[in-house]
Amino acid sequence: MRVETRPILQGWYRYFEGDPEITRAVDSYTGVFDENTCHKIYKRYLGPGARDEAVRKVSDQVQQAITELATMLGSVQTATTEYGENLGDVSTQIAEARSIEDLGAVVSGIIQETKVMVEKNQQLESKLETSSEQVSELKKNLDNVKREALTDGLTGVANRKAFDKNILDMIEEATANATPMVLIMIDIDFFKKFNDTYGHQVGDQVLKLVARTLVDNVKGRDLVSRYGGEEFSVLLPETPLSAGMKVGEMLRKSVESKEVVNKTSNENLGRITLSMGVAEYLPGESISRVIERADEALYKSKKTGRNRVTPADHPENIMATLQAAPAVALKDSTIKE
Repeated sequence: MRVETRPILQGWYRYFEGDPEITRAVDSYTGVFDENTCHKIYKRYLGPGARDEAVRKVSDQVQQAITELATMLGSVQTATTEYGENLGDVSTQIAEARSIEDLGAVVSGIIQETKVMVEKNQQLESKLETSSEQVSELKKNLDNVKREALTDGLTGVANRKAFDKNILDMIEEATANATPMVLIMIDIDFFKKFNDTYGHQVGDQVLKLVARTLVDNVKGRDLVSRYGGEEFSVLLPETPLSAGMKVGEMLRKSVESKEVVNKTSNENLGRITLSMGVAEYLPGESISRVIERADEALYKSKKTGRNRVTPADHPENIMATLQAAPAVALKDSTIKE
């Protein structure tokens, strides 16, 4: 069975970066280090399941810290209650005192109880400070893990899980506020052929370049996601179809301006081109339907020559396809902007 090489490359990249878990797993392994072993390590520490497990682990640690803090505060509350009760008995003890020695014993008892209470308060302050630092660190770790769980590990943009969450939120917002919302589906032209010919490492460079260019050309709450493989998406809240088409065309031109060259010979090998489908959310339609319409428009872009932006069928406004020059296939293994 053929093992996909991209997880292996990502695993070794994290190893040479010094990722403690990956380093420990690799350095402590005593068996045969083959592709299957690399894939298992990737799945355990870097795969989607590992991210979910990391979120759960840090969440449990936060919960444990909060429980310990609650227990600590409960014990101090008990001690404070006992101290208050002891002070309440002082007036009775003073009234019953028959000599200076008796009064001295009462005062000594109060002093001793107060010393104990002061010590407990000091211990509490120290523990509270330590616990506060631990909770703050755990919270930061949890935020980082959650962010990583919603981020594509290769390109750094939002992943499919983040896309699913955000499109739901944006549709709910568009429905509640009666505002438009646009989805752009994007596919890199001829990527599979190029990737199969020159390998995943070079294909990854193309994916990173496209992702970075898309992110650099959107703004505000617009969200770029890696939808899957060589397919990306852009969510544009408060945006009508006409404006979404303009954004798509701007993104297409910006990516097309990036050159693919052989860095050793500096030979120009063509440009990266994109095909896009743009759909405006229609009130009342399902999430799957708006995605389907954007995909259908993307397919039209592919079918009619690639390197173009096509609007999805809209009952109120069917726009003409924005035409562009024919795509030039990617040819070589290095990227230069």
